[in-house]
Amino acid sequence: MAFTLRITFSGLCLFVPEPAAGGSTGRMHVLMPGMPGHHHHPGDRHVAAVAYDTGHLVPGGTPTGITALAPISGRQVTPVAGEGASLALCGHIPDLREITGRPVDPDHLGADTRKKLNSRVTLGAGRITRVAPGVCWEWRPGELRPIANRVEWEIADVEGEQLTLVSELIGGGGEQKALGTLFPMNGRVNLVVYHEPPQDLPPEPLPVEHQPVPAPGFTPPHFTAFYSLFGGPVPTLLPRYRGLSCDVPPLANACETIPPEMGGMPFTCLVAGGGGG
Repeated sequence: MAFTLRITFSGLCLFVPEPAAGGSTGRMHVLMPGMPGHHHHPGDRHVAAVAYDTGHLVPGGTPTGITALAPISGRQVTPVAGEGASLALCGHIPDLREITGRPVDPDHLGADTRKKLNSRVTLGAGRITRVAPGVCWEWRPGELRPIANRVEWEIADVEGEQLTLVSELIGGGGEQKALGTLFPMNGRVNLVVYHEPPQDLPPEPLPVEHQPVPAPGFTPPHFTAFYSLFGGPVPTLLPRYRGLSCDVPPLANACETIPPEMGGMPFTCLVAGGGGG
C-alpha cells in the first residue's frame, strides 16, 4: 500500500536545489537560517518544528484537531530519501542567486559544521504543488511581485503503510531522535514544518487579523538571514511592502495557491530560493 505525503513549509525557508549527476531531478534542501543575535533580541527568535494531527499516530485514525509539535532546531530531517525530487521553483519564490551571483555555500547542504542553520529538511522525491501567494512587494526598484510565505510539497506513492519520522544532528554524528511513526488518514500523511517566531506556532498562534498591516515601504526584518548562507559577502536586496495585492501580469511558472484561510501571516517570514549548485 502507498500513500501521499504532503509537507507544508511555513515561514523563513530557503529552497535550494541540488541536481543529481546527469539529470534534471535531484534533492531539494529546505534551509532554515539561524538568526544571529537572537539571544539578545528575543523578537528575532525563530523556532524550527514539525507538526501533525495526532490522528496520524494510530492505524486507521481520524483527525483529532490536536496538534503534536516536535522541535527540530539544530537538527535535519529527511522524510523520503532519494534523488528524484523536482527542482522547479514557483514564480512566487524569488531566486536569491540572481541577486548574490553565487550559489549557497555547499557546506549547508551536508554536515553544517559552520552552524549557520537552525534546521534543514531534505526532500528526495516529490515537487512543489501549491503556495500561499502572500502580499505585494517591490523587489527591484519599480518591480512589483507577490512573494510566498508558505509552500506545499507533495510526494506521491510513498511505499509502505506508515512513515517513521526521525531527526539527526545537523552537524553530523549520526545520533537520531524519533519524531513519531505516522499512519495515513484518507491515503495521506500531512506534516507542517514551521520556522517562525514562537507566537506563530501551535497550539495557539496569533490570529492573522491581530497582526497589523505594515506601512508601505516596510521591509521584513529577518529576510537578511538568507544572505548569510551564500558563503561570504554578497549583494543583498530586501523586499519592500507595497500593498495587499499586486496589479501586475500573472507570474511566469506560477503555482496553484493555498486557500487564504490556510495561508498564515504573509508580512514577516517569507520564502525564497537559492538557485542551483
